[in-house]
Amino acid sequence: MEAAKDAGCAMSDQDRSFTIMTYNVHRLIGNDRCSSASRIAEVIHSCGPDIVCLQELPGARVRPEVGGPCQDLVHELALLTTGERHYFLERERWGKVVLSRFPMRLVQAGGLHPQNRYRTVVPRGVIWVEIDLFGQKLQVVNAHLGLTHRERNYQVRVLTGPEWLSHPDCRPPVVLCGDFNTLPSSTIHKRLKNALMDEQEKLKFGHNQFTFPSKLPMVRFDHVFVSPDLVVEDELIPRTRLTGVASDHLPLVVRLRLAVTP
Repeated sequence: MEAAKDAGCAMSDQDRSFTIMTYNVHRLIGNDRCSSASRIAEVIHSCGPDIVCLQELPGARVRPEVGGPCQDLVHELALLTTGERHYFLERERWGKVVLSRFPMRLVQAGGLHPQNRYRTVVPRGVIWVEIDLFGQKLQVVNAHLGLTHRERNYQVRVLTGPEWLSHPDCRPPVVLCGDFNTLPSSTIHKRLKNALMDEQEKLKFGHNQFTFPSKLPMVRFDHVFVSPDLVVEDELIPRTRLTGVASDHLPLVVRLRLAVTP
């Protein structure tokens, strides 16, 4: 991660340690109203994460195996960033992507919609991948919740239920990350924290590490929750000229370490 030092993103590697980034890329539209995949790629490159979870990629309503403009865009991002050759795309309107240096497989991807007449304003979804990491299987779940409390309340019930976090195959170590559109003081956050653990609180950073809006961060909507067998070593929200313009969110980068199994 030598390239990260100039951008304030340096995190040293250790045995069984890895970095994960969660980043809402705002359909690639920056605060200058210009659309640029290369700027997002530069932000990712500057921080050098091992695993990248993106939300709100434009034009993503295609199936991962079908291809199309969004698939081409994800492939471009994978090539532009530092070695992220493995990737999967979730197909909802504002899609989620996982890129990884490590081999991985798609477990499942789908929507978080109510099954009744009430529909979300914007389709929201989740993607779950299994990553081969230092001889262990790491479960990574990347989600993006809705804008209203009613939407989020339903979506969290689905997310923490038997299809996703409570699925028998979603065994620790587990990372849940994304844009949850909710504050650390909310009941939604507390329910997610009960399922896993909030990385900022584990590091006792309090709630003063904000991610939104990127020009003048005032709140934290972007979270990383981890299972107890993952050790949180460091956390960074890079504030640079580039991150202040590339998206309306700042990226959140966390260094984790797999606990040694007996």
